[in-house]
Parts: sequence; structure tokens; C-alpha cells
Amino acid sequence: MRPTFYKMCLIVFLFSGKILANPSTDFDHSLSVQNGDIPLSEALDKLSEEYEIFFAYDADLIKNINVKADISIYNSLEQAITSLLAESQLKYDLLGDRYCVIYRDTKKGVRTKRKLANKFKQIQALEKKGAVSLQRSGSDRELLTPLGALGLGYSALAQLIEIEGVVTDEEGQPLIGATVLELGTSNGTVTDLDGHYKISVTGQSSRLQFSYTGYSSQEETVGPRQEINIQLSIGTNRLDEVVVTAFGIEREKKELSYATQEIEGDRLTSVGNPNIINSLQGKVAGLIVRQRDGAPGSQPRINIRGSRSFTGNNEPLYVVDGMPIASGSRAIDINPSDIKSINVLKGPTAAALYGLRASNGVIIIETYNGAGTNNGKPRISIENSYNFDQISMFPDLQSTYGQGTNFTFDPYSAFSWGPKISEMGTYTNQLGEQEVAAVYDNPGDLFRTGGTYNSNLSIANSFAGGNYQLGFGYTNQSGILPNSDMDRKNVKFAGGFDLSEKIKVSTSINYSDNKINSVRLPWWATFAVPPTYNLKGKPTHVPGNPYEQINFRGQHDNFYWALENNSDIDKTSRIFGNVSVDYKILDWLTFNYRIGLDQFTTSGEVIDELGSGSGRTSPPSGGAIINSSQNYQQVNSNVNISIKKDITESLQAELLLGNEFYDVRSKYLANTGRDIVIGGFHHISNTAVQTTSESLSRSRVAGFFGNLSLGYKNAIYLTATGRNDIVSNMPRQNRTFFYPSVGLSVVFTEFLNIPNHILSFGKIRASVAEVGQAGPAHSVETVFSASRAAGAFTWPYQNLSAFTLSNQINSADLSPENTKTTELGVDLQFLKNRIGLAYTYYDTKAEGQIYNVPIAGSTGFTSELRNAGEMSIKGHEISLDLTPVKTSTWNWNLLVNYTSFTNRVISLAEGIEQLNLGGFLVQSIAREGEEFPSLFGLGYARDPSSGEVVVDGRPTLANGSANPFYGMPLRSTESIVLGSAQPDFEMTFANTLRYKNLSLAIQVDWRQGGVLSSGYTRLGRLYGILSETEARDQDYIFKGVKGYYDDAGALVVEGNNDITIQRGFDFYRRNQDPIRESNIFDATYIRLREVRLEYDLPSSTLQNSFLQSASLFLNGRNLWLNAALPHFDPEMFNNTEGESYNSYPQTKSFGGGVNLIF
Repeated sequence: MRPTFYKMCLIVFLFSGKILANPSTDFDHSLSVQNGDIPLSEALDKLSEEYEIFFAYDADLIKNINVKADISIYNSLEQAITSLLAESQLKYDLLGDRYCVIYRDTKKGVRTKRKLANKFKQIQALEKKGAVSLQRSGSDRELLTPLGALGLGYSALAQLIEIEGVVTDEEGQPLIGATVLELGTSNGTVTDLDGHYKISVTGQSSRLQFSYTGYSSQEETVGPRQEINIQLSIGTNRLDEVVVTAFGIEREKKELSYATQEIEGDRLTSVGNPNIINSLQGKVAGLIVRQRDGAPGSQPRINIRGSRSFTGNNEPLYVVDGMPIASGSRAIDINPSDIKSINVLKGPTAAALYGLRASNGVIIIETYNGAGTNNGKPRISIENSYNFDQISMFPDLQSTYGQGTNFTFDPYSAFSWGPKISEMGTYTNQLGEQEVAAVYDNPGDLFRTGGTYNSNLSIANSFAGGNYQLGFGYTNQSGILPNSDMDRKNVKFAGGFDLSEKIKVSTSINYSDNKINSVRLPWWATFAVPPTYNLKGKPTHVPGNPYEQINFRGQHDNFYWALENNSDIDKTSRIFGNVSVDYKILDWLTFNYRIGLDQFTTSGEVIDELGSGSGRTSPPSGGAIINSSQNYQQVNSNVNISIKKDITESLQAELLLGNEFYDVRSKYLANTGRDIVIGGFHHISNTAVQTTSESLSRSRVAGFFGNLSLGYKNAIYLTATGRNDIVSNMPRQNRTFFYPSVGLSVVFTEFLNIPNHILSFGKIRASVAEVGQAGPAHSVETVFSASRAAGAFTWPYQNLSAFTLSNQINSADLSPENTKTTELGVDLQFLKNRIGLAYTYYDTKAEGQIYNVPIAGSTGFTSELRNAGEMSIKGHEISLDLTPVKTSTWNWNLLVNYTSFTNRVISLAEGIEQLNLGGFLVQSIAREGEEFPSLFGLGYARDPSSGEVVVDGRPTLANGSANPFYGMPLRSTESIVLGSAQPDFEMTFANTLRYKNLSLAIQVDWRQGGVLSSGYTRLGRLYGILSETEARDQDYIFKGVKGYYDDAGALVVEGNNDITIQRGFDFYRRNQDPIRESNIFDATYIRLREVRLEYDLPSSTLQNSFLQSASLFLNGRNLWLNAALPHFDPEMFNNTEGESYNSYPQTKSFGGGVNLIF
């Protein structure tokens, strides 16, 4: 069914003798209506007769609106329209002296108004060229060509050919005001109320172009025909769409000089993922989402176009309903069902108006507010879904060998290098019981099928003078491990209300209550279990003493005991929102003020019960209690003035001037107690050793900004911005800095006569921008911390306090990191908009990196926080949008996103070779000349000439003893760069197929290249449980060359390796384990990310029910994976990107639900 926007009614009443030069002046005319209510459409008919004006509006917009029919005398057109629309939520704009657009004052309504205004401008242009004249002919209303206006018969001009016909839409409805042009000339006309047109052309070779706002243009050669009927289809040119940019500024996509992508809200909820950031994965070119794991409430890592800072913040700014909020670490608090759309501003040019906070791009979230719902009738929406969650993949484990080492049984060993299980017979297990050796599936017994339940209810309405939406959401997610879950409740209210004709108040308020129960369970405690251990249903503690574990391995807790006794709970209450006032001072001058608050409190409680290994200072006690709280508050204030003027008929200008102020305060407090005294009593006073830590952070920023946009002939757009920030957490002399940007967009198809069926739209764009990022909290002065003795004793003591000066000194010349970006791009639409292509190249330099630089201890400090170093990011983005099939019943759309970039460290501080960023088995580093981040650790010794691995070719050592590593790889003498954590490229293929009321959406993600360090694989090999360790008694020759290190430490290569070894306990534990390269893997994968099958019940089925619409759906997430990494899901990592170790497993899900609208 066609969108209601396209059901426009263009009413034309032209009567002789009454041509108005300026309808805004007073008239003697009066409009009288008989007593009683009449349809608004009839009243507009009378106004059209009286004032000879064209009205344009969405027919459905006024269909059910009646106006008061008291006798009224109107002295002007403005007074008449204002009076008629007073009881509705409708607005109007007069365009010149002959045209008036009626619209609803919503974002969609404003877009509609702009499109109608553009249509009138086309008609005005034709009138001025003499290509069309709007006149009266007898008692009929007609649109005549100049020839008809002059009363010349077409027979008088035999060389001209008269063509007529009807222009309709896909449903056969007439398109009123469609433009018909003879290409290569100024000759043209528009269709009348019946979609009919007449035009005289120069010959049979003439080509006619038929166009209509929102529809794909069509061209026809006249030939011998005298009648040409045309059916236009709704266009797919998304570049005509309006998107929300910085500070709520609306722009048509064709105006933008930078890349941006918008995602509709229903795409974010298609598979029931409770975290909106995870739902963004793959949907935007250049947006990088890294899912840490599958734990309930898990927070992914996200950045746009790579990292710009070595150690600082690399996350984008989040803006909800026009107001910035806290960083994405708390995106889990947002209910995805409340989201109408997300627009990603990728580069500094797009985000420059937001200043410092937007150096990494901006994610603009727009939520539902009830605008556009049924006029005066509340709309109730209900959504319920349930998804089953399972571990995404189990490792392939060996089932041949039991516990022990070197093929020898050891009942207390955690290793699986013992004898063959088939040869063990009966043995004494960890409980002292006699047991027949068998293979047990401990991971399969432990992991369960979890579930995610989503329920949402919303009530929305729009009415005369306002709109609102009230929403309630509930999400419960039970993890795949016991005692891991999330429980979230959301309440949201948003709306807008007209206080007067010129003043509108809008608000958006969100409240969430979120409880997350986490499991701190080492991966190896789950999987690194000998297959002969039978843990299911076994006692976890000594009879009579629940706090004395029965450990199946000494160095870690019994994970069943830990699940029963330990807990890690976070509770967060959050409220964020804003109130804004819009004051339309004049038609071209608008004032806006917005104030917002984001405030949350998180309380955490970690319990490691008495008897736990954690927190133990003096065995056999143990256990720990940690009570923590975090209070965060962010206040934003923004005021701006917008000026929009047509300087000339061809040149439009818009100026935005504004001020932004925000204040951020954060406080963290933690009380830690170790060695629990009485088990089961979880109060911090019930611990032997107690410590307290507290941190405070506060910053303020005042920003002043301006944005100037110029548009020439709807084809050339120039935009310039500037912002000056004053920051509190920088040294006084460097607190003020200015950031500019400039961008140019040229729609070249407006100047070239290219057939629409070949190139429908073409635009080139270019921009340059500069933006910065301030230093961390406490960057102004060196701080003190409470003194501590012997690792535990702290002051104050006997009314004396003691503090220690930090080992870090802050540079007095510290200035913000500075990011400069050049962006070039092209947007193309082919084959009547059936093919859309957007390409972007960007070159970013991030200078003045802020980090701790080591300094001489003689200074009294160990490091200095200062500016040093530069990073480069160069990348390519491609979005390809195809519509291979489009019929009345079938539709197939394919969206392909491609992202490729290189993050490279250009320089570091003088004398600094590399910067260590963290890690466990490997180090994540920033190293001059290398990609960022790179992984660093011991590697294989390699032949410099061939690059092959060198194995130890010495059968005996210098002392004559046998060499235990004979035939095994040598390790490098120092740590080396093991590879980059960044991929070569990432691609997404998103297919949407629809047949009548049935639709199928499939998203496939492909990551190519990059490396990761798999700590899970390292442990699985070390403990002898992975399938590759099963071949431990088979001869093996390691591929490479033989060699050794001589007495001087030089590597000597002797020839191809032919030494036979066995890959047993010594090989994996003593040789391979210290070589970090042995657990470096290609991070390539292809994943079936999302699947959704949905059926919309036909309207005929619901016709006599209380339902407006209903749909049923099935969905799935992460259902299939093909990865280069064996055994484990590559989408798991710790805080160090590129390293997976001790994480909660990744999950896959499948389920379904129902959506109902009343």
C-alpha cells in the first residue's frame, strides 16, 4: 500500500477577475459558513475559491477533521487559515502568493512540507520560463501550456506534435502536479486534478521526462504516439530523506558533505538482543562492534573508524533525543523497543559541533514520542518475545586419556596426560570412592539453555496541540551458566505540546532499573577438567562443613561450589532525559533551549564465601566481601538560534549560533574485607582485614559554536562550522581551543542531462575538520592518595592523617589531543534508483597523544602525563544498496557494507620504543611504525632467509645431558610483534525478502584477517584436553629447519628438519606454552548473524477486530559460524582487544514472538 504521504490532494480553484498579488494583505472578501461543523476539506475549498490559492496537503491528514461552522468573517488569508486550523494539530506555510502547504508539525510532517514546497518551486520555475500557465478556461480548472494560454490552436503550428495522457502511481491513482518536461528544452507542463496533461513537442524524436516528488522519474521517446500514459513507482532514493544531525539539525542527505548511515529501530529489535550496541554490529559501514562474550548484561566495545587515542577514550558520543548522555558502557540501560532510529555521524566533520566529546564520532538515537499516530485516538502497542540462548560452540575435546602426567595416573592431578582411559580400570576418585574409569561430559552438564524474555507496552497519541508516548519495558535474561542473569525494567515518556502558535515544549524522560548477576568463573575451571572426573551431582564440600570445599584441583575453587556460594551483583538505577522549548519568533528565525540530566547510581556486592581461594591472606580462612557504589551525574544545557533565509531564488542560507554547557561529576567508593570470619554472614565487619578506597572526578565544559549552510539551486551545498571550547580539566593556559570544519557537496546530476534509467542521482562530497579530546580527570594537578603500610594498614591513625604524592606528574603544558580528518566521497544511484552506491575515503591524523611517559626517577616521579606521539587512520567505506526484484508482490533488497582501515602509530615520545597497553599472555602495544593495536610476545625462532621455524637440532646439551627439547621449536630471544588485532576488512550482507505479507531478513557478517591470542586454546593444550593432544603417542616432525643458538647467542641454521618427536606433555607444557606465537590465530570468520521470518496478518483478517495490525515472527542470532580459530568462538575477548582469556562463552539464540497494535 502506498504511504499516505503520496495521497496528496492539490486543490486548484481559479476564477477570472480575482488575481491576488499578495494574499497576506487585508481584503474585503469574507468567508461565511452555515451553522454546524463541516469537513476541513470543504472549508479549504471555499478559501481556495475566495483567494485563488493552491492548497497542498496529505489527504489522510485532514480526512476526519471537522471545523466549527459559526459564521466567521476573515479579513486576510492568514486569519482565515489560522482560524480553521486552530483546533487541529496542523500548521501551514505560505509559499509566495499562490501556494499554501498544510502539514503536521512533526519531523515527518516537516519533511512532507519540504517535499511539497520543492514541488511548488518546480511549478513556479516552469511558470517563469513560460513553460506552463495556470489559467481559467470556461468553468473548468485547467493547467495550460503557453500555446493554450494564448488561444492558439495546435493546428496552426503543424510542426508541433500534441501529446496527452495520464500520470498515475503504482495503484492507478492520479498524480496531481506531476512534472512533464521535454528534455533539452524549457517546454513543460504539470498534471491536473485527474493526473491528465497536454504538451506540444517538437517532433517524434523528442524525449519526455515524467517526475514527481518521492517517485522515480521516467523517460519516454514520443515516437508516432499521441497518447502516453505513465505509471510512476515510489522512489528508493534515500538521498532525498531527511536525517537528524548535530543538535537536532535536520538535513537532506544530498546536502551532507560527509558519510552518515541511519538504521530504523525495527532493525535493532529484530532478533531480541537486549543491548542496542550489539544490535548495531554490521549495520553501518565504519562502525566497529566487538562483542566481549555472551554474559547477560555484557558490554561490547565500539568505535567508529578505528582508534584515535593510545590510552584515552575511543568510544563515540551518545545523544538521545537531542541530549548527550553517559558513554556507551551503560547502553544496556536503554530499551531497544523505545528507539525509532539511530543515525551514526562517522567523522569529525559530522560531529564537529559537539566539540571535544565527539572526537570519536556520534551515535544519535531518536526515540518514539507519539507523533504521527492516529489523530485523537490512543494507539496501544504490545510486543512479546522469547529467545532460547545456548553456548555458541563447544570445543572438540579428547576422550582417550585420563588424569595424570607422562601416561601415569595421578588421582589428584588436574592434567589429562595420564594413561588411556580404556586401560585404567577401577580407580579411587577425588572423593575417595572406587569408580570405573569412564568419559564424562562435564562442560555439557554444567552449561544450560538460557533464555531472554522481552515484553513491551506503549501507549501513544497525537492530537490537536500535542503528542505523547508512554512506554513500559521488561527484560529478563537468564544466562547459560547458573546464577548469571539480568533483570531490567524501563519506563519512558516522551512528547511535544504546543503552548501557543509559536511556542512548543518537548520532553523525553527515561528511567531504568537494572540488576545484573555475573559469574566470575575461570574458563579452564569449566573445560580444563580431565574427562574421567565425574562432577555432576557430586558433593562440593565436606559433610557438616559447607565452607570446606572438595576441590577437584587444588589451585582453583570447585566451580559447582563457587556457583552455589559466590556472587557478583550490580544494581543500577538510572534516569536521563531532557526538556526543550522551541520558539518560532519569525518564519525565518527560531530559538531553542534544551536542558538535560543523566544520573545513575550503581551499587555492587561481590561475595567470595568463606573457604574460597579468593581473598585468602592466611589459610585456611579465605573469602572476601566487596561493597561498592558509583554515583554519576551529567547536566547539559544547550541554547541556539537558527536563521533560515532565501537570499535569492537560487541561493538559500541557514545559520545556527549556540552555546553548550555541561557539568560531569562522578564518585566511586569501595569497601573491601578479606578473610571472612563466620560463613554465611555477609557483612563487611565480619572480615579480618578491611580497606576503603574512594575516587572523585569532576569536569566542566563551556562551548560556543556556529554553523553556516549555503545551498545553490538545490545542487551545491557548502557548510562551515566552528566551535570554541573552554575546559576545566586542562591547564589554565590551554583551556580554550577552537575547532573548525568545512564541507562541500555537489549534486552533479542536476547539471548533466543523464537519463534517469542510467544514472538517477550523483553526488560528490569533500570535507575537512579538526576536533580534539581533553585529558583524563585530574590532568591539571598532581594528586595525593592515602598512605598505606605493609599493604594493609592505612591512616588516619591516632588522629593523624598521611597522604602520598602520586608517582605521576602532570605536564603544565598539557593540551588536548588534536584530530584532523580529510574525507572524500561519492553517492550514486543507478537504474531508476534500483542500485545505490556510497563510497568514502578518509585520512585522519591524531596528534598530541596524551599518556604517561616514563621519566628519570631522580625527578621524584616515575612518569609524566604529557602530549607525545601521533597516530594515523586511513580507511575506505562502501555501502551498496540493491533492489534486484521489485514487483507488486515480491521485493528483494540487498545491503552490503564494507569497512577497511589501517590504524598506524606514526611516532611516540622521544626515547620511547613502545607503549604497553595491557594484556595477560601477550601485551597489546603501541609501537612506532606498527599497526594499532599490535600483539607483542615471544615468538618462534625463524630462519632470516626463509622465515621458517627453527627447531632445536642439538640431541645433547653442552654438559652432555640429553636435550629435552630436541626436535622442538626454538623460541625468539626477545619479544616480537605477533600481528595486528585489526582485520584487513569487514563486510556485511543484509538480505530482506518480502512476498506479500511474508518477509525474511538475513544478515551475514564476514571478518577477514587480524590475529588473536587464544588463552583458551593455550590452556586446553597445556592440560591435554583438546582433540589435537590426542595424537600424543604418534611420531611427528615439526615443519621447519634445524638449528641452534651458539655460545654468542647467534642463530645457526643447519638444514631442513627431519627429527621425529612426540607431541606430549613436555611438548605442550614446557616447549610450546612459553612461545606465545603458538597460540596466535587468524581471526577470520563468517557468521550468520541474524535471521528473522515474519508474517503480517492481512488487514482483511483484522477488519472486524479491535486490532489495527498484528504480526508473528521467528528469529535467530549467531546460528552458524565458520572460523579460522579452532574450538572456540573468536568473538570473545578481555579488556585487551585481540586476547581472549577467562571470558564467559559467546552465545547463540533462537525464538519468536508477536507484535500487536490496538
